[in-house]
Amino acid sequence: MPERRTPSRLGGQDRNGDDTPPDVRFIRVPSIAERKLGREYVAPMRLDPRVLDQMQETIRGLETKYAEALKSQVSMLQILVEPACKGDTEARGRLYSLAHDMRGLAGTFGHPMVGRFADSLCGYLENCESEGWKDGTVIVFHVDAIRDAIENPKTDAAVTMETLDALERLIEASRRDRRKRG
Repeated sequence: MPERRTPSRLGGQDRNGDDTPPDVRFIRVPSIAERKLGREYVAPMRLDPRVLDQMQETIRGLETKYAEALKSQVSMLQILVEPACKGDTEARGRLYSLAHDMRGLAGTFGHPMVGRFADSLCGYLENCESEGWKDGTVIVFHVDAIRDAIENPKTDAAVTMETLDALERLIEASRRDRRKRG
């Protein structure tokens, strides 16, 4: 990171007897966008509202395409659950990868609850041990919740939030059971 220093470390006086300030460092911290997009990224000082409108229009245009891709991904999740729970490491990796993609993209393209359910599933899988995969209950219920959110997008928000809360309680109960078994 670029750094700029004053000439004196402790301050004092220069050749003319004037006081100099103590050593000061200016450190530029990269923005989140810069970290994700690379050092060449230059943040706009002000974004033209027409550009924002164009971005929103592009996203709306992609929503339809993404909805079709999302349905395909959900179908694949349903296919992968059984082999993943039976120990197929490739199926486990693909299942996690699909859920991770959904977690990141679904909300952007108009499916926020799919993203929330996928986030919960990813959190579970990231901390899941072999026993959690073998039982499969938590995973199956998450996949079912994702499928239901796709098939019934107009479900009352209170119902979907209660489903998410129930999934989190199921995860916690599963963890407690595993701890008890040692």
